[in-house]
Amino acid sequence: MHANRAWWLLGLIGVGAALLGGLIYMSSPGQVLANLKAVGVWGVLAVLGNVLCSLVAWLISWGILLRGAGIKVPWSGVGVALVSGYSISYLTPSMYLGGEPVRAYLVSKQASVPMARVMATVVVERLLAGVALLLFCSLGGFFVLISPQLTLADKRAVGITLGLMAAFLGLAIFSFARNYQWISRLIRLLARILPGRGRLLRAAAKVSETEQEIFHAFTKHLACTAAAFTFQILAMFFNYLRPQVFFYFTHKALFSAPQLSLYFTLNAFLTAFFWITPGGMGIAEGGRMGIFSLLGIRASGALAFSVMYRVAELAFVALGIYLLIQQGLLRLREGRVEISTDNGGRRNG
Repeated sequence: MHANRAWWLLGLIGVGAALLGGLIYMSSPGQVLANLKAVGVWGVLAVLGNVLCSLVAWLISWGILLRGAGIKVPWSGVGVALVSGYSISYLTPSMYLGGEPVRAYLVSKQASVPMARVMATVVVERLLAGVALLLFCSLGGFFVLISPQLTLADKRAVGITLGLMAAFLGLAIFSFARNYQWISRLIRLLARILPGRGRLLRAAAKVSETEQEIFHAFTKHLACTAAAFTFQILAMFFNYLRPQVFFYFTHKALFSAPQLSLYFTLNAFLTAFFWITPGGMGIAEGGRMGIFSLLGIRASGALAFSVMYRVAELAFVALGIYLLIQQGLLRLREGRVEISTDNGGRRNG
């Protein structure tokens, strides 16, 4: 079974690499390389700075929530945890989730506090990130709905997805803010009908502790939560500017707000639902080529954009993997990548 997982992972990497290679070939390698050269040294620094600024805003947002919850960890420690978690999320099937237990464990270990308390700040941070994402996507959704270049089916899909996203986030925040504790209640209900009652009840107690801390974030620590949300918006804004940063140096292009919003929204859906191969390799590039075609950008330029930002992101992913190895959490065992913690939790790739 372990061997099958290893082959499955290698297969996905192979599919992604083949897709990326095929896209480069179809887009003319010479033209892609010309676009990459056109970025120049200052353009490369601007792209790296753009990714770094987004991560720093994200770091400050989470750090504020940790301090609001009374969890005191040096900023360097928060940074190590965040970059480590980011590297896992980047390489898993969703760009937005995956490495949260890892960064929660690292902070819990440094601060010597229960992991449930730290996980509560992570959940709140992800909820705030979701709301910030929804705000920018809603702006882009408006331009999607009025765009003559998209079909009615595409517009309907965007509208339905935005509606479901708003409903889910609203329900989650309302539930946590009122301290309904519906997740722990559900686990206790399952404990009545499923085997392993004791284990489920212990899990329910841990989840209840996390829910209580989330409730405090929306009541006792509301000022910190509001400040953290401000930095989530800032992090999203740096992501929003990505096309402008790159194509200013290659084409001296200045995109309008509708164009940037259209790209941001469609790319958000792409990375949320089609991040299937490790790092979204091949699939993300193909999707972005289609999105940029709506903005009048040729395939070679779109592919160069994706490759440049992928290189910048992978620099931080490599740093995160290095930090995980340094912490002794990342190891290769029996043909599979394993991320383990002292409390027995594991995440397999």
